[in-house]
This record gives sequence, structure tokens and C-alpha cells, in this order.
Amino acid sequence: MPIAFTDIIAAAPVFRAPARRAPARRIAAIAAIALTAMAAPAAAVTFSAAGPDVASIQPEVDALRAALGTLNPNLAEAGDPNGRREINWDGVPAAFADPNLLPGDFFNAATPGRARGIEFRPTGDTTGFAVSSVEADDSGVREAFGFPGGFQAFSPERLFTPVGGTTFDVLFFDPADQTTPAGVRGFGAIFTDVEQPLGTVMEFFDADDRLLERLVVALTPNRGLAVAGVVLETELIARVSISAGTAAFLENGSTSGPDSVALDDFFFGEPIALEAADVPLPAPAAMLLAGIAALGMRRMRKG
Repeated sequence: MPIAFTDIIAAAPVFRAPARRAPARRIAAIAAIALTAMAAPAAAVTFSAAGPDVASIQPEVDALRAALGTLNPNLAEAGDPNGRREINWDGVPAAFADPNLLPGDFFNAATPGRARGIEFRPTGDTTGFAVSSVEADDSGVREAFGFPGGFQAFSPERLFTPVGGTTFDVLFFDPADQTTPAGVRGFGAIFTDVEQPLGTVMEFFDADDRLLERLVVALTPNRGLAVAGVVLETELIARVSISAGTAAFLENGSTSGPDSVALDDFFFGEPIALEAADVPLPAPAAMLLAGIAALGMRRMRKG
């Protein structure tokens, strides 16, 4: 929630009439309190639910979508800044699906449909990304990275995962100019088969790489689904760091351990170019700091 001018004033110490002038360090303390108040992170609304199937998390997904706004078209132009974009992976061509890798910038392109203003970049041991195939075995069970029946889709049929490691970053770009960094009001994702406590986490950062929020994804039953997301009131998210489980997909049908987690739909606010999103210091706060600085200079000259 934004810090009100009156709140900053209220946070300052109350001075009783001193016999002598106030030491300069008291003035510095007032300034420090004001700056700390104005630098406080914006309030975040978090969304979290987990369960055995789509129905168990659908209400929370609907709430997240509503908080992010109306769905914008996936075109290489700026959409409604109060709207959202989504990825469900199902339109990814077979040429970019498992066992082939998905380029991290696949959805940061000028091509309609691929113009989402979002990129994925490997961190840690991660070497790339994969989207599951839609092939099924003789019983009709989907392969899902070589593990038939191992994972559940929120929106059938494709899923997404990092390969080689479990961590990656999500970055945002202006859909109209795929080289201009952007920020979003909120971000959320669907996870499947989250069975290790504290093993799946999302961290949200601003353009200055300041941590805005950290969200641990809720545990699911075997093959279950979880949704997790954050929507901020005033700040923009420039990067999301995701740790998906404790075991990595190494290649089709192979993982580094038993707790592999796959992801399905991504939901995020309309990417807004950061160069056009600078918020000036509120006039009352700027006046307060200017007054404090002037008072400090006056005291020092008299001293």
C-alpha cells in the first residue's frame, strides 16, 4: 500500500521544546525514517492453492486472472496496461517440443501468437527448456517428458520444464519492441507434482533487483496441481526466479531424482516498458525531504 505523506510525518519523533538547539543527528534521524518509509516494498496480494485436480484450484486461478485483468491479444503491440497475457504451451509446434528444446525467447517475438513479451533464461545447472510432446502410449496416457501418467496438465496437453537443472529466471520485454526490458504488475504459474516441502519457490524482483516477494508453492498430492502467484499494488516485477522441485529433468525419461516438478499455464500482467514506467517521488514526500535537508543545513551553519 502506498505510504501517505501524513504517515511519514507521524513516523517522525516528537520533539519537546529543548533548552538548546536540536543536534544535527536528530534531523538526520527524521530523514532516515522518511526515506525508510518511502522505500518500503509495495503491498502484495498472493494467490496459492493446491489439490488433486483442476477443479480444486480453479477458483484461485480465476481470482488470479481477475486480479491481473482482461486477457490481451498476443500481438506485437502494447495491450491494455491493466490487462494480462498467458501461456498454456499447447500451441508450441512439435519442432520445439520434447525431445527437442524450446528456445528461451520463443515467446518474445514479433510473430502474432508468439508475441507475449516474456523470456526464460537458465540459472544454476539448467541448460535449456522443454515442452512435452502430445504423443500417447497404447492406453492413451500422455508421455510427459518420458513419464507416462507422471504429471497432470491444467490445460491439456503440453507441460513445460527446465532441463539439466531446476532453476530459471523469467524476464519481461515490451511486446512492441522485444529488446526493451519491461515489468509486470503480477505473475503466477501452475505446477504439477509438488511433493517436496520448500522444494518449489518463486521470488519476485524489481528493476533494481530488489526482492519484492517470496512465495513457496503449496504441496500437492501425487500428480496433483498447485497455483501460485503475486499481484502488486504499485511496483512492477522485472524478474521472477523459479526453483521447480529438487530433481531435474535430464533428458526424455530421465531425471536426477524422485521429486521432479513440471509447470503448466503462466499468467502475467501486460508487460510495460520500464523506461516509460518510472514513478517520480510524490510531491509531498519530495517537499518533506527538501525541508528536512534545508533545516539540517540551517542548523549546521548556526553551529
